[in-house]
Amino acid sequence: NLKGGAGKSTLAVNLACEFQARGAADCLLVDADRQGTAVAWAAKGKLPVRVVAAVLSEAKPDERYPGMMWVTQMRARAESHSMIVVDMPPGLVLSLAAVAAVSDVVVVPVNPSGLDFHATERFIQLLQKSREVRHSTRPQCIIVPNRIDSRTRYSRDLRGYRQFQEPIAEPIYMREALARCFDTGDWIG
Repeated sequence: NLKGGAGKSTLAVNLACEFQARGAADCLLVDADRQGTAVAWAAKGKLPVRVVAAVLSEAKPDERYPGMMWVTQMRARAESHSMIVVDMPPGLVLSLAAVAAVSDVVVVPVNPSGLDFHATERFIQLLQKSREVRHSTRPQCIIVPNRIDSRTRYSRDLRGYRQFQEPIAEPIYMREALARCFDTGDWIG
């Protein structure tokens, strides 16, 4: 998601931990955000997955192959890991091409608000354009309704998520445990 505060770090950390804990893959979590949330989360040493920093910066408008050095780093890391989960920074419109070039699946957390829907719509358009350039259906996209408050009708109504015309995952409801995980260095599993 291009928007900050959508839940990218929380989702990335917990997905990577789940993949690693289940033995589904030799997973690596890459923190691509200069804010370093995933690296800070892992600092207490309780996560079952290895976390490394590989900051992705915004490309310059005249850059012919935006993010190519980062793409090369990800391909090298993929040689020694069967799965890489990347915690992306917000707002990297021009570097999205680099991410799409090396991704099989993009998981997009979307909070139930018009502002989040607006930011996500722009992201989905960029993702669809990168599929056209790749002449591929990759990366696949999964929309994750995030921070759903079961007490409000607006939050529970998932019709707004259908506008993206991408598969929609089961919603993630607001839970205190999710909010506390970062503080304790744990993951929801």
